[in-house]
Amino acid sequence: MDQQEIVADFYCQPAGFCFLFFVFFFHKPVLFVSSGPKPCEACRQEEIYEEPISILNSNEAFPDNAAGREIASLPARCLNQGCNWTGSIKEYEAQHEGRCEFERIQCEACHTSILRTEKDRHNERECEARTLNCKYCKMTFNFKDIKAHDEICLKFPLQCKDCGKKKIPREKFNDHSRSCAKSKSACPFSEVGCKSVIENGKLSDHEHSSTMEHLRLLLPMVLSMVQTRADASGPGEWQEDSGLGLYRAPEEGVPVGAGAAASVQSVDLEKKVNALENIVCVLNREVERSSVTMEAFSHQHRLDQEKIENLSNKVRQLERTVTMRDLQLSETEQLVRELQLCTYDGIFVWKISDFSRRRQDAVAGRTPAMFSPAFYSSKYGYKMCLRLYLNGDGTGRGTHLSLFFVVMRGKCDALLKWPFSQKVTLMLLDQNNREHIIDAFRPDVTSTSFQRPISEMNIASGCPLFCPLAKLAGKSPYLRDDTIFIKAIVDLTGL
Repeated sequence: MDQQEIVADFYCQPAGFCFLFFVFFFHKPVLFVSSGPKPCEACRQEEIYEEPISILNSNEAFPDNAAGREIASLPARCLNQGCNWTGSIKEYEAQHEGRCEFERIQCEACHTSILRTEKDRHNERECEARTLNCKYCKMTFNFKDIKAHDEICLKFPLQCKDCGKKKIPREKFNDHSRSCAKSKSACPFSEVGCKSVIENGKLSDHEHSSTMEHLRLLLPMVLSMVQTRADASGPGEWQEDSGLGLYRAPEEGVPVGAGAAASVQSVDLEKKVNALENIVCVLNREVERSSVTMEAFSHQHRLDQEKIENLSNKVRQLERTVTMRDLQLSETEQLVRELQLCTYDGIFVWKISDFSRRRQDAVAGRTPAMFSPAFYSSKYGYKMCLRLYLNGDGTGRGTHLSLFFVVMRGKCDALLKWPFSQKVTLMLLDQNNREHIIDAFRPDVTSTSFQRPISEMNIASGCPLFCPLAKLAGKSPYLRDDTIFIKAIVDLTGL
């Protein structure tokens, strides 16, 4: 036996019984059963053993329990490569024998030697003789036969190369090929000369669009068959048969056999003519169907045109609505800006940034004048604004800044005293707070500029020569970071 050595010692007892015990090497106990009587050395020495009968009887031998306990307590270790188990022989038999993960066993199916720990994985993934269920048809096969089964499995999924559709069962693949819109096949009229190869989904369109071409291909064949039939009939007279219609009387001297052959040929021609007539009928039906389809398409086209017109009207209406919303939004934004900059105490500071660009626009005539946001003398008082010409106006054109005061139409004008008579002070602020440019005036109560406004704003009135442009050149204290500040103060005395 592999990696085991067994030594048997027989001891004869006074009663004539032999006690058998085993000395185990490599710490693995193995039961040894004799195939027959064995001679005892003690009996040999005493010359009481006679062949072939032995006084030793295996049925009468009994184990030595004390020796068995001594043997069971002997130290043992597992001989399987990679296993570090150690313990007594009794523990080996009770706990480890037959359970060692490193023990090599034989697969019952494929008879391959494997580790016990790999048995489950081997049975599931590696065993060549393992059984598997086809995941498509659920039939059971050996692993080595499963690939061959995939080639014939009716449920095996295939992919159509024409349309790209996947997971088509093999049993339905032929039906799909015949009905696949992307599958190509020869035109049914290929036998009469049509060379088109088209997709199944476009076959009807091809037949509709090529009807005249198919008829032209059929015409020579029909004419040829008619001519052949006429030639096969030969000369003769057509006579009337009572109740049976016209028939051609056979010529005298024509052999009976030749007539029979002509008759057979005539029958063949008749079959071909019938076949062609059937084809023509089919074509006529296709033409009728095409006409019906075209009429349906025309009706649908009219409906679509009406829908498009309705949608276009809705789009135009929505565009008008959006335009109105944009206008309202713009007015709202303007109002918000005015409210943000609006004051109600008669004092207004106007910040003008991008001075250089704005002055260039004024010189070029693109934007000669600028209006400030509106400001008020009080919450329900006069509504006013400033008008500035960056390149001057009138006598100050090209040399001065011209600044004007404008009275605007307000919501509470009916409650106010008219004409407007409050003193107005206009200032160009020195950003070093040293020397402001100041001009003040009292309104001329006879001027229309200070009467109650009947339009959005009155005519501006103010200072055409407010500030020389030379004071804004170079490092001017009035122009910093391309920005100037203008301040207007309305004297509220008497209001």
